[in-house]
Amino acid sequence: MKHDGNKPVSTDRYITLAGGKITCPRCQAMSKRTKHQCGSPAMHGKRVCRIHGGKSTGPKSDAGRQRCATAKTTNGWETRAIRAERRQKLAELKEWGKVLGIS
Repeated sequence: MKHDGNKPVSTDRYITLAGGKITCPRCQAMSKRTKHQCGSPAMHGKRVCRIHGGKSTGPKSDAGRQRCATAKTTNGWETRAIRAERRQKLAELKEWGKVLGIS
């Protein structure tokens, strides 16, 4: 597969195995470094192979779901709590701007 800068040009949706006798969906995971698509077949009913999370079933218990929801980051290292704090500080800054007549 050729790639143009940071974006891959095309992705193959299917892979042929066993000398052309088996056709199955290809893993849709992409390498961050090379921008190449994974060469493994995807797991049945999934978009990715077992190596890239196809075997994952997610948290099973209510406590595990809650822990996952609170720990989940939204963008990079930034959590929901950090974004909420920033939103509050920006609101305070706007109020000070109105008081001082800046905006």
